[in-house]
Amino acid sequence: MLIQQVIRDPEVVHIIVKNVDGSGSITTGLGVALVASGASIDGVSAIKSAAGTIKAFVGVAAEDIPINGYGRVTAWGLAQSVALSNVGSSITITRGDTLKPGAVAGTFFSSITDAAMSTLLGKYVIAVSTPVAISTGSQSYVQGFVRAL
Repeated sequence: MLIQQVIRDPEVVHIIVKNVDGSGSITTGLGVALVASGASIDGVSAIKSAAGTIKAFVGVAAEDIPINGYGRVTAWGLAQSVALSNVGSSITITRGDTLKPGAVAGTFFSSITDAAMSTLLGKYVIAVSTPVAISTGSQSYVQGFVRAL
C-alpha cells in the first residue's frame, strides 16, 4: 500500500495487484476486483470488476496493467479516470451520483438508490465530474472518488 506521509493533496491510497484477467489488459479507469474463488485467492491476483464481484471490489486502475503484470489501483481517493458503462441508451450521470460495476466488465453505471446502498457493501465510486455525454456509440470517462477500503 502506498500512503503519502505529509498531507499536501487529498489523501489517496493505492494498492498493487497482479492482472490475471484472461480477457486482456486492465486499462486505466477500469474497476478492479480481487480473485475471490478457487485456488487463485492470494490477495494480489485481480480481474476486471463486474456486478457479481462487488464483494471483492478493490478500486479503479490508476495505470494500464498488462496480463500477468503488476500495477497500481486507487483503493481510496480521487481517481482521474473512471470508465462508464455503455448501457445501450443515452443516460445522464451527474456530479455526486453513486457508481457501481456496469454491464461491461470494469466499467461503472449509475442506477443505485439510497435505499439499495447496502447491496454495495460500502464499496463504490462517487462521480466527481459530469461526463460530456454517455451514448450508445462511445466510451465515456469521469473523475471519481473511490471508496473501496
